[in-house]
Amino acid sequence: MTDTGGLLLRWLSEQGAGSLSDLKQGMWWLASKHCPDIEPGAPGRWLRDAVSLAYMDIDWRNRRWCAAPPVLTRLPQARGLAVLTGGRTAAFDARVAQAGQDGLLELFRVPSARPPRDIPLPPSLIVQFDDEAGLVGWAAELGVSYTPCFALQGAALLPPLSPGAPTSAPEFGKPLEQYDLVRGGYRLVPRPQGEGLYRLKRRDSKRVCQVQRDGQWYETGHEQGVYLALENQSRAADVLRWLPEKDCGRERFGTLFVDWGYPLPDLHRRVAVMCCGLAPRINTQAENLAYDNVPHAIAIKIAQSLGQHLGENDDE
Repeated sequence: MTDTGGLLLRWLSEQGAGSLSDLKQGMWWLASKHCPDIEPGAPGRWLRDAVSLAYMDIDWRNRRWCAAPPVLTRLPQARGLAVLTGGRTAAFDARVAQAGQDGLLELFRVPSARPPRDIPLPPSLIVQFDDEAGLVGWAAELGVSYTPCFALQGAALLPPLSPGAPTSAPEFGKPLEQYDLVRGGYRLVPRPQGEGLYRLKRRDSKRVCQVQRDGQWYETGHEQGVYLALENQSRAADVLRWLPEKDCGRERFGTLFVDWGYPLPDLHRRVAVMCCGLAPRINTQAENLAYDNVPHAIAIKIAQSLGQHLGENDDE
């Protein structure tokens, strides 16, 4: 079977950087050759997962992207496991293969499960190690940066929720969509319906998001805007929940559940994903995403930075 996800990652790694529109066109052409039944939204979901897995970075506002440099980082309290992430050029893959043949460290290629009509993701490169000194030395021999534990470091740097730059109100008579927090999607509205998150097209045809708070309009991204709109809403259930593991001694680690319609912003999502090195599990029946091996302290920081209360469930 063709490793479509690995092929896509190789392609964007060799490209290095470029415009988001060109990347999506290339992705669609390349993926459709190997995945003829992919859904229309599959390229966008693949890109967001690739950002979460630290394969690439995207400037959504300016519609630009770049491949991320290779980095080796420990997973938090994951019984001697680390993840090797970032771009994968042909030269880098050759170095990794040689390191594996030399037996310096044991490396596993672990797939992230995805629905049949989504574009497959590259397998995650999970490294097993005995001591951190050996891990640091292996990173140096491979020529990659070493970060002790990105998940813990990134969680400490999560910014508090705040609106973007002030902007003008949407033009009257132009198509306007408001985000429905109950339904978890946008709906057309004839005019602004009060405070909340809105989506519109600018004069340059770029689709942007704006949020209205306290009578003032602000620029925002979609994910940030969802939580800005949600911050002062009273809801029957929490959109972020955490379930501890049942193994003895692992009570401080668990799974972070995020309801559909309330996606985490890029940095928050990357922090959660880098707790296990795999993309979140998709729970269709429960309509949520599940991030595994998330320490309770990190889950709390994610929720607090988004102005949310973290629900703690006994069952999921």
